[in-house]
Amino acid sequence: MTFSSDFQQLLSAGAFTVAEAFCSTLVALAVGIPAAFFTANRRFWGRRFLLSLSSVPLCVPPLLIALGYVSFFGMSGTLNTVLMSAFSLERPPVSFLYSFAGIVVAQGFYNFPIVMSGVHDSWSALPRPQSDAARLLGAGEFRVFRTVTFWQLLPSVVSSSMLVFLYSFFSFLIVLLFGRVGSSTLEVELFKAARASLDFSRAYKIAAIETSVALFVVFSYAFLARKSNSRGISFVSGTFRRGKIRAQEFPLAVAFFLLVALFFFAPLFSIAVSALTSSRGEFTLSVFARVFSMKGFFPSLVNTVFAALFTGICSTLVAFLYASLVRTVDSRGKSAVLSVLPMVPMALSSVVVGFFLTLAVRRGNPALLVVAQVFLGWPVAFRCIYAELSRLPQETVESALVFSSSPFVLVRKIYIPSSWRGIMSAAGFCFAISAGDATLPLVMAVPHFDTLSLFTYRLAGSYRYHESCACGIVLGGMCMAVFALSNWLKARGGTIRKKRSGGII
Repeated sequence: MTFSSDFQQLLSAGAFTVAEAFCSTLVALAVGIPAAFFTANRRFWGRRFLLSLSSVPLCVPPLLIALGYVSFFGMSGTLNTVLMSAFSLERPPVSFLYSFAGIVVAQGFYNFPIVMSGVHDSWSALPRPQSDAARLLGAGEFRVFRTVTFWQLLPSVVSSSMLVFLYSFFSFLIVLLFGRVGSSTLEVELFKAARASLDFSRAYKIAAIETSVALFVVFSYAFLARKSNSRGISFVSGTFRRGKIRAQEFPLAVAFFLLVALFFFAPLFSIAVSALTSSRGEFTLSVFARVFSMKGFFPSLVNTVFAALFTGICSTLVAFLYASLVRTVDSRGKSAVLSVLPMVPMALSSVVVGFFLTLAVRRGNPALLVVAQVFLGWPVAFRCIYAELSRLPQETVESALVFSSSPFVLVRKIYIPSSWRGIMSAAGFCFAISAGDATLPLVMAVPHFDTLSLFTYRLAGSYRYHESCACGIVLGGMCMAVFALSNWLKARGGTIRKKRSGGII
């Protein structure tokens, strides 16, 4: 391959990567901002459930979303089957999935809860006097939004957009499954260069380009967050009562809920349908029986539990220690280094980390896989834990430092009880992220150590979608069980903390 053709290929892959990430972000914004408006300003049935979806991009593996879209929108999927039967069609009418549009729609709807959550929090805390004053001066609702509310929400919109952009920029499995021939992202090209053609020189170039772009986005995000905090953009609202959905808002509400039902809930529901039906459309449990009888299923299940458990524990431990350090020495967030450090792993993709680790060690092993997943997962755990520690009154920390015999007393009697809910959430999230990660196991190619997500991916790659959906149900059920356990431990820890309050120091 000549230099010019290689450069053109990398330029094409880079342009495609930025384009799909940008368009996916636009879709997430188009769905997430209306969702934030309704959840922050209106009361309706299912509001709390809609808000609970904010954890989906973290705890639901991208592989399951891809399976859901294939099962529902694929050529032989539920939607095409129903439409062909209803209108006597010979060919599937819905064929957008295996294209640029399919990648963008899947990633945009998969990540819209990130936008909804971030913008909802800001919208719920906006000071009302400014918008009320604009209304008294005769401004309509749209003008109030355009001239007042939009600028108040802008920091949260931009920060949420950057997160969605990064997640889409590093997308691997969805692009690998839905991308048509000739269209590829930097992440896929890096995997091909490192694992297929063993062209390490080209892999270095791709990794450098990809990481440079991601670092620019991450540091822009960090700069915006610090500017927002320094200017007091984190508002504290007064008492605010949500009203019912108004008549003029009803068409937007109907359109929003229909889109979410079609492109978010239907694919997830279709996974269960595919796992419980035969190729003839009959209800059956034989799909699960076939999966359970496969030679590699139970070893991959055990490997997944092993890797995810150690990843969850180690990620939470690292995050707690770092959060405790930051809370003790930099409670006001003035240190740029301490603030930016947890964001650095966000600029490194799974393929990049796996590639460099395999270069260093040559042959992957389960321990190295756990180390890589901890490196990529601990920033998520840090955000969960530090959010709880940041609520601690500074007077409590200072008193504990004065009267305690050692810093370990501060950690044991103040930090652990105060951040218990965050610790349990962090452990659950990191377990789910590890369990659903098929990229690192695929890149590192650990001998005799298949995980359930990788086992599921290989079934999907061999067009055994019913079996892959059944594996996806097992994987999702395992993550749900871990989250249920973490929620129970959070509630139990909160009860114990209340009983012991008053004699902490």
